[in-house]
Amino acid sequence: MSEARLEVQQTQKLSQSMTTALRLLSFDLTEMSEYMTRQIQENPSLEYVPPVRSPQDFASKVRIHYSASMDDPDRDPGETAAPETAYADLEQQLRLTGLNRETRHLAVRMLHMLNTRGYFTQDLDEFALETGVPLQRVKTALQAIQALEPTGIGARDIEECLSLQLAQKENVDPLCYDLIKSYLLEISRGNYRLIARETGATIAHVQQCVETIRTLNPIPCILREETSQYIMPEFSVETDEQGELTIVFHNDYYPTFRTDPTFLRLSETLSGQERIWARKMIDATSQLIRAIEMRQTTIEHVANIIVREQKPFFLGRYSLLPLRCDTVAEELGVHESTVYRAIQNKYLYCSRGTFPLQHFFQREYSGGTSAARVKEIIRDICASDPKLSDRQITETLEQRGIRLSRRTVAKYRSQMNITSSFERK
Repeated sequence: MSEARLEVQQTQKLSQSMTTALRLLSFDLTEMSEYMTRQIQENPSLEYVPPVRSPQDFASKVRIHYSASMDDPDRDPGETAAPETAYADLEQQLRLTGLNRETRHLAVRMLHMLNTRGYFTQDLDEFALETGVPLQRVKTALQAIQALEPTGIGARDIEECLSLQLAQKENVDPLCYDLIKSYLLEISRGNYRLIARETGATIAHVQQCVETIRTLNPIPCILREETSQYIMPEFSVETDEQGELTIVFHNDYYPTFRTDPTFLRLSETLSGQERIWARKMIDATSQLIRAIEMRQTTIEHVANIIVREQKPFFLGRYSLLPLRCDTVAEELGVHESTVYRAIQNKYLYCSRGTFPLQHFFQREYSGGTSAARVKEIIRDICASDPKLSDRQITETLEQRGIRLSRRTVAKYRSQMNITSSFERK
């Protein structure tokens, strides 16, 4: 007969306030407003406190464009973004796809990362790592974008763009897919004989497939000529004449909660189950207010580290330096996912423009070089010698002590809207 044993175990459990704070941490202003509206409807002890100032008062200086060039720290802060009508139409299509809330929000975020030609150029593995989102969910969100109209939007390269459009046609010759995958350059040069010899098809057959391919559009949409997209940054970074940085948080532009004094007085007159219910509502209000305070405190801590570590950037002296989420999390004594939530859908404003907080978290390459600095170097190399191929750029970088794959060089070049060496020639 087995003996019964008593064991004492200690487990760590988050408080209700902390759990709510972590949930609120990833919300942007719109999501916070929606959440507050629901809470007020459910809890009569909550009183909505409107913002002291309107976000529109700040709008004239926080214009931002959602494109791959957002990664360029030297972009013009006054550049405007893609047309609101184009994005509104694409977002409306996403709402009709039946995606769950988390995946739909991720798809909208990725939608605003498309470059001016409608391509999604960021590596999916890197994007999943940077955002803390499972890779499968990222792929599902991208598939949802690629299912939108116009067909081809969200493609990662021209081959995928044309293949997506080709898949919408009926009775497509399989040779068309092979030509798109392997012979686009030869098609542009008119080398039909070479294509025919290597594929085993007749020249007439190749020409027929080429005519089909020419009906496709390598630029599914133009996301450039738009009205401005306005946002409200969490804080601004200001520089004085002595080169000292000051962080100004825009709490006056955000709504908040407080306990309704009328409900408090009413609760004192209640008894029995009604009083128990009233106290429950008041406790929930206190927890929510603490959660909002925790959210703001976490964002402030992260902001201080960003400004401290990227001080040369804010002073206009240098590009961004390497900075990792896990490093910040270790300094703050929180989990890495907490930092990811704190920078998700959040922005700051400085003299160089408006930037997402994620922009300041740069991966480190050999020699302590950040991804932003690597892009600057690639831009300079292309400007000094336009004939260099991606392979030659890779070799030039390696001579400078920076090791990158040719694929990464091509991705960064595309993000900066620098054409291939063949087109630059």
